[in-house]
Amino acid sequence: MNLNELETREPSSRKLVTGFAPIQIIAVNPDVKKLREILNTEDVKEPNYDAEKGSRLDFWFVSHPMSKIEFRGKFAMWASNDVRVSKTDKKQYIDNFTKTMWASNLANASELMTGWDESRRLDMKSIREAKEGEENIYNLMKAYANASPKTKPFVLDDWNAIAKGNGSELQAFFSHFNKLDQGVKVLLGIKEGKYQDVFTGIFLNVNGRITDYVTSRVTGEYGYKGDYQGNFDLKEYNMESAPSSNEVESGVSNMFGDSPVTTSQAETPNPFLDF
Repeated sequence: MNLNELETREPSSRKLVTGFAPIQIIAVNPDVKKLREILNTEDVKEPNYDAEKGSRLDFWFVSHPMSKIEFRGKFAMWASNDVRVSKTDKKQYIDNFTKTMWASNLANASELMTGWDESRRLDMKSIREAKEGEENIYNLMKAYANASPKTKPFVLDDWNAIAKGNGSELQAFFSHFNKLDQGVKVLLGIKEGKYQDVFTGIFLNVNGRITDYVTSRVTGEYGYKGDYQGNFDLKEYNMESAPSSNEVESGVSNMFGDSPVTTSQAETPNPFLDF
């Protein structure tokens, strides 16, 4: 083998960015045909969205037209038909207006809400046990549509299909609001000094502001562990300023529980390959 004549790939020129970024979701769990279109290559295998429990939901996105920087990528969330239970064995409850709470049972939920302000109480006519991933997905949808359901229900038609990895209902939702120039802001960061990452712990409407609450969600105990260059401004990543590997925590927040966990599950970095 002549090592001087090997045909090697050029280093990826794909732009890495950090900060709160306005995006539009263009596909949710696309089939192989759609993936080939997104990635502009035929070299794509049939995707498998099965997870250890339930399904993985892949959200493929591009920068919103309002963004001054162009970028693209994907992030994952998880959904299942299992009831969300905390480490203290409390169940999460949700109503048709996406309000949530933790309680031992329905009787306990009713008792806990006795002293609450009316605006915080769950609707006892529609209260039900929340499924794993349900609250997170509704948070994403509400931010995307700038929705604040108070009198009209905000409920997916077929959670069972979503829990099995069918993203068609979600895709239709995002496509509708893309036509209205809506979208969502997510915090982009960097993992291991080289992989684009998305924090799914907080979603803002595309015109949303960075409030103290948003800051606390990112910087708090269960916040984002990757590198976002110390501030929320959207900008290209400076590789020279990347922290050493022992400066970045490896924990990720458990979207099904109430405390962070570590995971050994392999994740797919650089989801748009070398676009």
